[in-house]
Amino acid sequence: MSIHHNSHHMHHFLQNKEMNEMYISHGIFNFALGLISVFIPIYFYKLGYSISMILFFFLLNSLAFVLFSYAGVRVVSKIGVKHSMLLASATSIIFFIGMRFIDFYPMLFFALPVLRAFNMILYNYSFHLNFFRHSDKKDRGKEVSMIQASATSASMLSPFLGGLILKFTSFPVLFIIGSLLILAAMIPLFLSKDSYETLSFDKKELFAGIFKRKNLSLVASFSGYAIESWIGFIVWPIFLYITLFNFESVGAVTSLAAFLTFVIFYFMGKATDKRDKRELLFVGTFLYFFGWLGRVFVTGFGSAFVIDSYKSITQQILFIPWSAYSYDLAAQRNYFKFIVRREVVFNLARIVAFPALIIIFYINFHPFVISFSIAALASLFYMTLGRKAA
Repeated sequence: MSIHHNSHHMHHFLQNKEMNEMYISHGIFNFALGLISVFIPIYFYKLGYSISMILFFFLLNSLAFVLFSYAGVRVVSKIGVKHSMLLASATSIIFFIGMRFIDFYPMLFFALPVLRAFNMILYNYSFHLNFFRHSDKKDRGKEVSMIQASATSASMLSPFLGGLILKFTSFPVLFIIGSLLILAAMIPLFLSKDSYETLSFDKKELFAGIFKRKNLSLVASFSGYAIESWIGFIVWPIFLYITLFNFESVGAVTSLAAFLTFVIFYFMGKATDKRDKRELLFVGTFLYFFGWLGRVFVTGFGSAFVIDSYKSITQQILFIPWSAYSYDLAAQRNYFKFIVRREVVFNLARIVAFPALIIIFYINFHPFVISFSIAALASLFYMTLGRKAA
């Protein structure tokens, strides 16, 4: 391919105004989450909650998600995709305010998971619908890599900055800064018109088809993602904090790993569009599996940095074709129902898996080794998405 043709193609690729707005918005949004999210499990741990109770908090989150999932569908359909994301940002801010006072009002421990579920429902449905409507099938790998790159570039510094903010100020200050940035992330989205999705399925249809035989390979893949990603989100930061003893070291490991990951996005996007996504899924799955196994052997900052960097890089080698192929599958079906059903499966899988994790940490017999091993096994199910659809 000539340089001129490649330049022309890239120019056409970047002319997609809606996608450019998403890249900017998603970058700012993930910068805000990068400041806060990695420290939320640690915040609970510092308040004196056991890891079993922290896992129970997120189990309640998933239960609320499934219970209110269809109500969220109706809201997104009625008020529009972008207004739903704006409403999600408002619920995020209320959630962070609640986190600030959870030590004074312990009953918030049972209310905040529900609020977080509303946030996840509104934002996740809307984000994926917005991406699907405006992405181009022939460039979907590049567009997924651009979205991931915007998130990763934003998170290269944010966890480290979050750790520094916590070192010199407090969690309430961090929550305020994160809340303001989440609101700012919504501004680029409203530089163009909102879009609305017609609701063409009911609650019974949404749930009835999940466990049909033809959908089991999808359910297995989505379940693997759901379980390993939340072990990474909840258990890994606490493990790092216990191992490294301070916030800034936890943030530094996360930020440095994100920096090394950033360099592979362009190449993975091109490879995903040119090669069979299912082949890339198989390769990425096995590479990523060893990233989780490696976490079992982390003993300090150096090993944490090396292992987390490897895991972050292999995660993108896997996640870009996995996401792009998911959108391709959505295009072959009722994409609204596919996206919602996928999110429901994520949380059903967590509802099944988390009671076992709670018991593992309650018994307290090598719980981190066991949980990281469970995550490694769960990650192997990513590849089932690449099976031929029935």
